[in-house]
Amino acid sequence: MSLQTPVPSDLKSSQSHTNSFVHEKSLGGSMVSISAHAGPDESIVALIGRLSDVARARGLVPIQGNAFCDPALGNAGANLPFPVAFLGRHDTPAGCVLSARITALPKEIKIDRVLDERGAVCGAQWETPDARYLLLGALTPPDVRAARDAQSADVWQLLKARLEHAGFTLGNLVRTWFFNDHILDWYADFNRVRNTFFTEHNIFGTLVPASTGVGASNSAGAALSLDALAVAPKSAEAPRVSAVTSPLQCAAYDYKSAFSRAVECADADGSRHLLVSGTASIEPGGKTIHLGDLDAQIDLSLRVVEAILKSRDMDWRDTSRAILYFPHIEWMPRWEARRTALGIPPLPAIFAHCDICRDDLLFEIELDAWKKESEARA
Repeated sequence: MSLQTPVPSDLKSSQSHTNSFVHEKSLGGSMVSISAHAGPDESIVALIGRLSDVARARGLVPIQGNAFCDPALGNAGANLPFPVAFLGRHDTPAGCVLSARITALPKEIKIDRVLDERGAVCGAQWETPDARYLLLGALTPPDVRAARDAQSADVWQLLKARLEHAGFTLGNLVRTWFFNDHILDWYADFNRVRNTFFTEHNIFGTLVPASTGVGASNSAGAALSLDALAVAPKSAEAPRVSAVTSPLQCAAYDYKSAFSRAVECADADGSRHLLVSGTASIEPGGKTIHLGDLDAQIDLSLRVVEAILKSRDMDWRDTSRAILYFPHIEWMPRWEARRTALGIPPLPAIFAHCDICRDDLLFEIELDAWKKESEARA
């Protein structure tokens, strides 16, 4: 069942209106993002199947996904041919299905599946004329009974091993997504482990990846689940991979959180893929602003993202995908109200029920944008 919880009628109406609509947008590296809200009473398996059917009808092959739902529903998706992380806040209602997204590639591309130690698919690698790519999904630590900080360290070592086995380095890492169970209880420990790992492996001296870190449980019962994207250019000319600063915020390192505000991958054909990290209501000094005011926090988050887009000669129309993180399902209807009030066009965005990394943050948005310089504007 979808949304088996007391949810305001305006959210249900919005979902009913959009349930047949699937967002399909280009990303860098020949990737395509396909996402949708769940329809009324649509199961998570049916939703992922619907997205996969769209992919196949377009000549695409799914390689990775995220399902935002009651994480216990992940057991129903155990036989999927690509990794999917089933994610929800620790108190997401039983049976709740909000949304899902998959990443797919054209079937003409040679895709090498990445297998874990048990022979299960945990990612894919492929090549374009400019670069090699590796996308990993739903990685969890080998010992889910270990202490949380130990599990966090193990996940970083696991990621390093996966990268190296596929011929990549940590310096090729452009984007990470961390979904930490009960994140508010141990985010400081998570950051400490990440900072230590980055220092030991000189990540601060190369490219610090863009990242999202939110609070979500997973079907494996682990302290955290990780998705990651790596890009290894074939030449010095392209793709050019670089960190992008936020005009309206300080660097995340300033408050000891190790990620770039955004990373851009620019291909030789003139296309650019901008990966914007999870963005919330944080002022230039690094403190939370607009305490207790959901609307104001949404507004500031959107202004911050808009400034990043403009700094790269992009705008909201270039958005390929977005995830809207809310710690309370009943707050989700405010999204459309604020988007409309700010004059932002409809976005290919989906809802996720997750804690934000600070208890005074009420909303977070992550976003990917893609633009080809030769494209004319209407």
